[in-house]
Amino acid sequence: MRVQTEEWRRFVPGVRMYKGKKTLFYNGEILWEGDDFITGDPLIYNTEERQSWEVIIVLPGVEVIPENSFCKCFNLKTVIMADTVRRIGNGTFSLCTSLVFVRFSRSLEYIGSYAFFICPSLSSIFIPPSCREIGSNAFNGCRKLLILSVPHHTQLGQNSFDCCILFRYKRSWAISKSRAGS
Repeated sequence: MRVQTEEWRRFVPGVRMYKGKKTLFYNGEILWEGDDFITGDPLIYNTEERQSWEVIIVLPGVEVIPENSFCKCFNLKTVIMADTVRRIGNGTFSLCTSLVFVRFSRSLEYIGSYAFFICPSLSSIFIPPSCREIGSNAFNGCRKLLILSVPHHTQLGQNSFDCCILFRYKRSWAISKSRAGS
């Protein structure tokens, strides 16, 4: 799913159909209440509503996606972030077991601990060059992760990619060097 630049201007926060998918247009509001994604409760949208989302589009102007905001959105398949997003909080997309595609913000600087914990359907991740840190266990349990590109300067937290058994781990500098040598 591709969002054209001019389309961003007409998006209004809320949940509605977009290109045939039930989509949340997210404006930065706090959606979760509680200490963690296991014991916490949805604050604004009930569990049934959260389970119906297939796409989340983070609107321009959002700089931080708060912790646990979209955890346990089991049917979520696609996340598209505006380039204003700088931080993804702890546990933000944990247990999104159907999540296949994430388009990260080009301004992203930080991915929190457990941000994509147990997202077993993710198969490729391209971390933007602006990212300085990935928290501990951020992608732990992403069993189908086959392709991973992380900038060489990005600091990785403990167990950031544990249980990603099948992937070919390549830092961006390694990819660049191999291309430069060809």
